[in-house]
Amino acid sequence: MIQKISYNLGIAVFSRFIIGAIGLITIGILTRSLGPTAYGYYNLVFAYLFIFSSIADLGLYTVFVREVSKAETSQEEEIIASKIFTLRLGFIILVLLVAILLVFILPYPSLVKLGVVVASLFSLFSSLVQILTGIFQKHLRLYLVSLADVISRLCQLVLLVIAVYLKLGLILFIGATVIAELVHFILILLFSKPLIKVRISVDFEYWREVLKVALPIAASLVFVLIYFKLDTVLLSLMKPAYDVGVYSVAYKILEAVIFLPAIYIGLIMPLLSKHAFANREEFKKTFQSAFNTLSIFALPFAAYIFVLSDPIVRIIGGIGFEQSGPVLKILSFAILMIFFGNLGGNAIVALNLQKKGMWIYLAGAVFNVATNLIFIPRYSYFAAAWTTVATEVLITFWMFWLISKETGISPKKTIIAKAAVATVVMLIVMRPFLGNFIWATLAAISYFPTLFLLKGFTKEDLREIISLKGNTYS
Repeated sequence: MIQKISYNLGIAVFSRFIIGAIGLITIGILTRSLGPTAYGYYNLVFAYLFIFSSIADLGLYTVFVREVSKAETSQEEEIIASKIFTLRLGFIILVLLVAILLVFILPYPSLVKLGVVVASLFSLFSSLVQILTGIFQKHLRLYLVSLADVISRLCQLVLLVIAVYLKLGLILFIGATVIAELVHFILILLFSKPLIKVRISVDFEYWREVLKVALPIAASLVFVLIYFKLDTVLLSLMKPAYDVGVYSVAYKILEAVIFLPAIYIGLIMPLLSKHAFANREEFKKTFQSAFNTLSIFALPFAAYIFVLSDPIVRIIGGIGFEQSGPVLKILSFAILMIFFGNLGGNAIVALNLQKKGMWIYLAGAVFNVATNLIFIPRYSYFAAAWTTVATEVLITFWMFWLISKETGISPKKTIIAKAAVATVVMLIVMRPFLGNFIWATLAAISYFPTLFLLKGFTKEDLREIISLKGNTYS
C-alpha cells in the first residue's frame, strides 16, 4: 500500500508539472491571440459555468471516495460507483440547462452567451470525469488519470494552435477546449472499465440516503465556489472585460500552483478517513505528516511567486497584461493559505465535521461577496485579489481551530518555523539575481539545502513524507 501511494504521488506530481507547463503555454497562446478583452470573455464563460457545475457536485465526489474506501467487495464498489455516477449525470444536465437559460437574462454580450452554450458541454464532461476519478483514487491508479490529463491537455494545445493558424474566433477557441475535455472523458471511462464497470443505475432510496450525508458537504462546496470563482463574475458585472482578463491571468497561475497540494491531500484522504475514528493516534500522525509536507513546499512556492510575479506574467501573458504582475504578487499570499486549507477541509470531512465546517465556508462566502461588492467598483482587480487573500486566511485559521476544538489535535510548528528561516535565506540568495528570471530561479533552489542543514528534513524523513507514514517530525 505504501509503495502504491508513493508511486501514484510521484507520477501525479511529475504529470502535474507536465500539465502545468502545457497549461502555461496554452495561456500564453490564448492571451496573445485573444488580447485582454477577449481573454476576459473566455475566462468569464468558464468561471460562470464553474459555479453551476460545482453546485451539481452535490458533495458526491467526497462522499464517493469516503464510501467506496469502506466497500469490502468489488461488487459493492460497482454498485456505489454506478448509482452515484447516474445521480451526478442527471443533476449536471439539469443544472447546466438552468445556467444556459439564466445567462440570456444577464447583461452579457451575445458572444459570451453563445460561449456559455458551447462550453456547457465542457462542464458536462468535466463533471463526469471528476466522479470517475474517485475510482482511480480508491484503487491507487491515479497514474491513469495523470495519463488521461496529459493527453487531453496536449489535444487542447494542438487544437488551439490550429485555431490560431486558421485565425478562428473566440467560440472556436472554446470549442477546442470542449473537444479536448471530451477526449479526457472517453479516456477516463475506458481506463475505469478494468477496475469497475460503471453503468446507469437508478435507486431513489439510495440517492436519498447519500444526499443526507452529501448535502452539508455540497453546501460547503457551494460556499467555496462563491468565494473562489464569483469574484471573476462580479468583476465582469462591475468592470470592463479588460479587467477580467488582467485578473484571470494571475488567477490562472494561482490555480496551476494550488493543484499540487490538492493532489497530495487527495492521496492521503483515504488514510485520514480510515483512521479518523478507528485509530485517532494514526490520524494525528498522518495529519501532522501532511502539515509538515505542506509547510516545506508552501512557503518557498509563495515567496518565489511573490518576488518573481512580474517576469512570470510577462512570460505567460505577454503584452497588455502588465497589471497582472501586481495582482499575482497579492495572490501569492492566498497560495500560502490554500496549501493548508486543503488539509483542513479534507480533515474536517474525514472527521465527519462537515456540518460545522459548512458554517465556516458560509461565513467566508458572505465575507467575500460583501467585500468584493464594496471594493471592486473602486479598486477593481486589486480588490478581488486582496479579498481572496483575506477570505483564505479567515477560512484556513477557522478550520484548524475547529479541528483543534473538536479533537484536541493541533499540528506542531517546528517544521514550518524552519521552512520560514530557509525561505528567508532563499530570498536573500535570490536578491542579486532578480533582474534575470533564469538565474533567480536557480538561486531559489538554495532553499532545499538550507532546510536540510536546519534539519527540516533528513533522508529518512523524506522517505516518510513520500510514503505518508505519518512522521511527526518532533
